[in-house]
Amino acid sequence: MLPVDLSGFSSFRGGFAREHPLAPLTTWRIGGPAELYVEPADVDDVVVAVEALRASGVPYRVLGGGSNLLISDRGVRGAVISLARLNRIDVLEGVVVTGAGALLHQVVSRAADAGAAGLEALAGIPGRIGGAIFGNAGSRYGAIGDVTLAVDVLTPDGECECLVPPAGFFEYRRSRIGDRIVLAAHLATDAGDPITLRARQQVLLRERLGSQPGWVGNAGCVFKNPAGRSAGQMIDDAGFKSEREGGIVVSPRHANFFENAGGGTADDVDRLVNRVRDAVHRAHGVELEMEVKRWR
Repeated sequence: MLPVDLSGFSSFRGGFAREHPLAPLTTWRIGGPAELYVEPADVDDVVVAVEALRASGVPYRVLGGGSNLLISDRGVRGAVISLARLNRIDVLEGVVVTGAGALLHQVVSRAADAGAAGLEALAGIPGRIGGAIFGNAGSRYGAIGDVTLAVDVLTPDGECECLVPPAGFFEYRRSRIGDRIVLAAHLATDAGDPITLRARQQVLLRERLGSQPGWVGNAGCVFKNPAGRSAGQMIDDAGFKSEREGGIVVSPRHANFFENAGGGTADDVDRLVNRVRDAVHRAHGVELEMEVKRWR
C-alpha cells in the first residue's frame, strides 16, 4: 500500500481510491489498476493533490481520455491523476477556453454550434483536451497545435502559469509540455456560420468513420506515419491486415489500428507490435515508431 500522507489531502474536495481499475477509462479497455487514483474537482484541487503526492514521495501520472495509451496488465505503481472534472468549455469572441478534462469532440461541437470556426479539423478525434495538447492530436487536415494560442499549466514547482507556445513547441504528434500538467487551453477561432460548420463537421466525421474503426476497442493509430508515407498502408502491404495476437487484431478497416476483439491484453498488443514492426522493416526497410504511449 502506498505511503501517502493523507493529511495533505485535508482541503481536497475531489475523490480518490486505491487499486482503482483503469481499463474502463481507456479506449482500448486494457490495463490493470492504479495503485492510487485521484480525481480533482478543479484546478485548486490539482495543486493540492500534486503537493500532497510530492510530500509523500509518491510518483504520479496524468490520465486524459484514455486514447493513445496502453497500460500494463499489471497496472501502474504510484498515483494516477484524472482531470476529467476540469471540463468547462467557454466559447468567447475569437477564442475557445476549455479545461483539460473537456472531451475534444464536445469542444469541436460546441464551437460549431456557436459559430466559432477553426476547429473542424479535430472532428472525430477521441480523448480530452489535455492529452490532445500533450500529443498534438490531429488529422490530415490539421492539428490542435495549429490553433493553440496559450496553455494554462501547472509547473513542476507547483506554480500555475499561462504558457504561450513559441515556434517549434508543437511537432508531429508531440509537444514540449514535458512534465508540466495541462490545466486548460485557449484555442483560436474565427467567425463562421453554425449550419455550415456543423455540415463540415459531419462530413469529416463520416469520412473518418468510413475509413477507421470507432473509438471504443482501439487506441487510435498505433504507429506514427513515417515522413511522406502511410504506416497503415505499409502494414497492409506487409500482409498484416487482420493478423491476430490473442485478443488483439490488426483492423481489417485500417491496418494502423489494433482492435481489442475481446479479452485482449497489453502483452497481446506488445507481441503484435513487435511482429508488425519486424514485417514492415523486412518489407520496406523502415522502423515504425510508436504513437501510442506505454504505461508500465
